[in-house]
Amino acid sequence: MRNEKTSMIKISPSGIGYLMECPRCLWLFVNESVNRPRGIFPSLPDGMDNVFKEYFDVHRKDGTLPPEIDGKIDAKLFADMEKLEKWRNIDFGRGGLRAEFPEYNIFLRGAIDDLLVDADGKYILFDFKTRGYPTKEDTHEHYRNQLDLYGLLFEKNNLPLADVGYLLFFWPSSYKQNEACFETELVPMNINPERGYSILKKVSDIVSGPKPGAHERCEYCVYRGD
Repeated sequence: MRNEKTSMIKISPSGIGYLMECPRCLWLFVNESVNRPRGIFPSLPDGMDNVFKEYFDVHRKDGTLPPEIDGKIDAKLFADMEKLEKWRNIDFGRGGLRAEFPEYNIFLRGAIDDLLVDADGKYILFDFKTRGYPTKEDTHEHYRNQLDLYGLLFEKNNLPLADVGYLLFFWPSSYKQNEACFETELVPMNINPERGYSILKKVSDIVSGPKPGAHERCEYCVYRGD
């Protein structure tokens, strides 16, 4: 949506990630502040993300890597908890990562899940993804735009970023009394901030043009009356 004071488009990497699925939904969100119907929002994924963050933080304090990534990533967990908490929490003061792109009239801000540091001191983006079922061959591709935009935020904030980030998928596999078991899959993802600029240009072109027609594969456009 647009900032009332500056008229800049205020949006997050995750927001762009799912709204780019349908140009009409993106246009309505920015120009008319019309959100997609939310329905009953599942709170479990957010709750699990918090559990996973706490789990990683225990290993961070001990100077170890969680078994899910130990031996799979040549890096260590980012140690500065004060900075990490700021970058994790977009709702507190000036938390999260943020940057203005006046050439596209966009104010981009987002919050990360976790961060690692490689041997060269470059930051490695790390994101938790909770699902109800195993990943498919192309599941990770749905998050490529999101990661490229986070890469762009790091670049604009002069933070050294590795060109590979990671998604750690969790999904439940079994349950017995007081104990749920999860399967995991660690997926490396190339991150390219230049692709992030292309995404912002596409967003700008869509929202500054006429309202697009209903997208044939958008489940929300089916119910819109205009």
